[in-house]
Amino acid sequence: SNPPPGMIAAGLFFLALVCLGIAADVGLALHWIKRPVRLPELAGRLSARALPWQMVLIFFGIVIAFYLLASWLYLLMFPNSGIEPKTVIFQTLFFHLPVLGLLGLLFHISGVQGGELFGIHRKTAPALLGLSVIYYLAALPLLWFYSALYQVLLHQFGCDFYMQDIAQVLLAPAPWLMRTGLFFIAIVVAPIFEEIVFRGILLPFMVRRTGFWPGIILVSLVFGGMHFHLPSLLPLFLLSAMFSLAYARTQSLLVPIGMHILFNGVTVALLLLMG
Repeated sequence: SNPPPGMIAAGLFFLALVCLGIAADVGLALHWIKRPVRLPELAGRLSARALPWQMVLIFFGIVIAFYLLASWLYLLMFPNSGIEPKTVIFQTLFFHLPVLGLLGLLFHISGVQGGELFGIHRKTAPALLGLSVIYYLAALPLLWFYSALYQVLLHQFGCDFYMQDIAQVLLAPAPWLMRTGLFFIAIVVAPIFEEIVFRGILLPFMVRRTGFWPGIILVSLVFGGMHFHLPSLLPLFLLSAMFSLAYARTQSLLVPIGMHILFNGVTVALLLLMG
């Protein structure tokens, strides 16, 4: 039987993105040949952004405490519920937003300027967000190639593909207002939260203590593993590594945030096209 029109449209859309990605790879390669940056310089820049270990320990203590608290409250309020639209909204209200608010308070008490630490400045923001589009496109060919190999390998070992819980929630029927909120959380809130935690806080800390490549590998392993989804483990590991390299190269968290938002947004669009 012929594939549904949505599947064809999704395939053509993704193929166009990969072709643009190849062009972006060529352009970036030529740019880096003309303006190379040595690895010690990248590692030094990231290490200089590492927060004191006491502050990092306090922050991740807050993350773990609020995650456990939010999980306990959800089980208390909805004891027989699985992963549903309200689960995602509840997690944002009682985990993502409070943690970001407490991080801002921690920065204020410690005298840390978040904009300076993360390389976020109003004047350079448009150019950096534009650069995030190029970096996102450049990451796609490599990500697609190794993800396809990984899925073949999983299939050989008898592990069939299944969607993440969040993807199933986004595709499930829901009132339009709730779906709008879910899309906003998945495409905007989650990427900002995860990039602040993994690239903004954890990556410089790990690079200072373990070195450039070990730091990126360790952070990417944690990033991939915390999603608890075997079919996405390698793709998420590679994606995290690419976000980390983009942050190291550009010295602005806006670039991996933009890349992450684009990745989630395009993924949601493809899921909707494929039904």
